[in-house]
Amino acid sequence: MKPALSGASSRSRNALRQPDEKAFMGAILGIITGASLLTCGLVAVWMVGAIYFNVCGGARWGRWVALAWAIGVIAMFVVWRPLWQPIVALLGVESLFLAWWYRQKPSTDRDWDPSAAVLPRAIISGDAVTIENVRNLEYRSLDDFTPNYEARTCHLSNMQGLDIIFFKWGKGLMGHPALVFDLGPDGRICMSIEARITKGQKYSIVRGLYRQQELIFVAADERDVILRRTKYSQGQWAYLYRINSSVEELTKLFLDYVNTINQLYESPRWYHVVFANCTTSFYKLPSRKARWDWRVIANARLDRALYQDGRLDRTLPFEELRRLAYLNDTANAAPQAGFGDHIRRELERRRHER
Repeated sequence: MKPALSGASSRSRNALRQPDEKAFMGAILGIITGASLLTCGLVAVWMVGAIYFNVCGGARWGRWVALAWAIGVIAMFVVWRPLWQPIVALLGVESLFLAWWYRQKPSTDRDWDPSAAVLPRAIISGDAVTIENVRNLEYRSLDDFTPNYEARTCHLSNMQGLDIIFFKWGKGLMGHPALVFDLGPDGRICMSIEARITKGQKYSIVRGLYRQQELIFVAADERDVILRRTKYSQGQWAYLYRINSSVEELTKLFLDYVNTINQLYESPRWYHVVFANCTTSFYKLPSRKARWDWRVIANARLDRALYQDGRLDRTLPFEELRRLAYLNDTANAAPQAGFGDHIRRELERRRHER
């Protein structure tokens, strides 16, 4: 009788195990299906914009094409069963589309907006660095200006310091930083990482997801960069801080900018609102370490992060430091001659009078 009982017991255990195995396999299948469906859905939503911008060139009729795509995807999942079949079909279509999309190449041969029409480039000769096409536009309005590009020569041995200017708008999370290298007797050079847009195009966060803009490292006079955003743009506020850093670190950083300027002159790159913007591109420079901080994307909060790192003056509370760094009124009233020295004297005077 014992063998019979043993056999019955084994069959009982197998019977119990089979539902457990079926439940486990069902759960795995459900996870795979859910992940595939989520992936399909996210890519399908992203493709709405890609169809509009990349396939239809942003034309008005492109909205109807993008809408037809969205309706077609929804209808496919409503009427097509079993569920795995429309998932597989959509994954196939999306894979083909992404393969085409990634084959798009940036080009310097476009009808650029006049403010971004001329790319800088640099010549390094020992200690001397000559940057050609340093932008120094004379504005009457944001769209009305006299083009002026200069060649400026500086010497790395004259590196003295670095200021960072944060431009912010509204109460949102987005902003724009620009660096001003102080090269002593050689003057100051402002570096601003921006989206290079075509004529008639406006900067757009949405466009920045769809290879509609290219990356440009602007080398400019700081007066150009500051007044463009404080005096001739609406609703932007500028704050100027001194960065705590060694001369050696600043020299490496300056050369990073110079080398990237030359690379972009030869081989253009796409601007991307997340992966290749004004701050993520900075933290990809060779001398920089990647910064895993949400404020790299929400860069209107990056000045507080630098303060916490000790990169800004810690002798004052941050809110007081930011109040004293406010630049708009001072910059907009500053004379053209000696602009940079004037704004710094005024900010320093404000600090002593607080």
